[in-house]
Amino acid sequence: MSIALLGLGRYVEEITEIVSQFSDVIVVEKEGEKLRNFLEKEKGIENLSVVPGSATDLELWKDKINLEELEAVISFLNEEDTLTIARVLRKAFGFKGTFIFVAKERPEGKEFKELKIELVSVPDVLGNILKNLLKGQGVVKYPVGIGLRKGEVAEVLITESSPATYMRLSELRLRNVRVALIYREGSIILPRTDLRVQPNDRLLIVGEPSQIELFINMVTKGVPNFPLKWGVKGIACGVSGEEFDYVKERVKVREWIEEDCSQLKASEEVGLYLLQDERSFFGGSTVDRVFTELRSPSLILRGSHPYENILVSANTDALGFLLPNAVDFARLFGSKVFILFVTSIEKMMTKEEKELLESLKNFVERMRATENVEIKLMRKEGNPVRETLKLLKGNFNLLAVGYTPGRKSGFFSPYTPHVLARKTKLSTLLIPEVYLER
Repeated sequence: MSIALLGLGRYVEEITEIVSQFSDVIVVEKEGEKLRNFLEKEKGIENLSVVPGSATDLELWKDKINLEELEAVISFLNEEDTLTIARVLRKAFGFKGTFIFVAKERPEGKEFKELKIELVSVPDVLGNILKNLLKGQGVVKYPVGIGLRKGEVAEVLITESSPATYMRLSELRLRNVRVALIYREGSIILPRTDLRVQPNDRLLIVGEPSQIELFINMVTKGVPNFPLKWGVKGIACGVSGEEFDYVKERVKVREWIEEDCSQLKASEEVGLYLLQDERSFFGGSTVDRVFTELRSPSLILRGSHPYENILVSANTDALGFLLPNAVDFARLFGSKVFILFVTSIEKMMTKEEKELLESLKNFVERMRATENVEIKLMRKEGNPVRETLKLLKGNFNLLAVGYTPGRKSGFFSPYTPHVLARKTKLSTLLIPEVYLER
């Protein structure tokens, strides 16, 4: 198999030496001083051959190069000549191999894609190298020659001081971002949602470039990314007044859209819904609609701002989603966080309750060590709804609950998050348990 290099511009001598280590090399260049100097320097390469002439000449490809043995073509010529050659090879000769254009600037145009020309531009390569040196600082790496080269792939190192250390992958989810692989102690681990991140893990991240930057900031600097991890828009459903302005000032989204929200439509673009607490004897309540219809976070405004003290109910089946989002929300408002877990009396605690309590203790310790937030864990014994509502009558301003979309209370089967959200008089943050990847 062979590789053809078109034009003796900059870098060709170095690239010839590299490519010749694994393939025969054919250099196409017009007769002249440039070609003679090249041959003098590269005379030690045994599997190097030269085809004198113009690469745009149809006869050259027909008579002087064996296209059946040609694996790839790398062009260092100008854009116009490169497209001309690609048309000849693809359309006239049916060449199926790799065609690469090394450009001084990144060219635009549909024809490059139509002719299946891979683009390698000097600014792209230098940009990613400089990004690694200046921004990554050894913790973040951006690949040079993979995909679109627009930042849709990155590798991030989890350090001892990373806010993500010992967190489950389910707690690190962002929309349109995925942890593709984990490298740990020389081994490859396929990600699972319940897998905990360890110090010195390297995470291979793929997804939307803007969301990847959010993910990197989250796991390296602990930058709050609520509600952007869910979506870039905020929907205000018929709300107004001081509390609305208070929330808008602190929750940064790309745009706020005001709607009547007679129907709550699930949308991947929406990061947060702001809702009024409306109740109807026949039509249910705002809380009922949220639990039934929404798969994005929502905030029911009940006038209990400013949110100085937030109570997070740990009696939910959506705890993995609730806790990191509630902490992110608290950091936006400078709030203190109190996590309440109501259990059976100590002597009758189940194995699951004990394990969950231990997990909550670990979470609080991690947050204290890595996040700029005041956080405290409280345990009460008794009925979760009664004990939580009793505590909410104290010095709290907001309740945060997690829920599974579609699940509500039945007459004989109360669902604690649903009952709490309906009965509290405080503004309520509702976090759904959903998969954020598309």
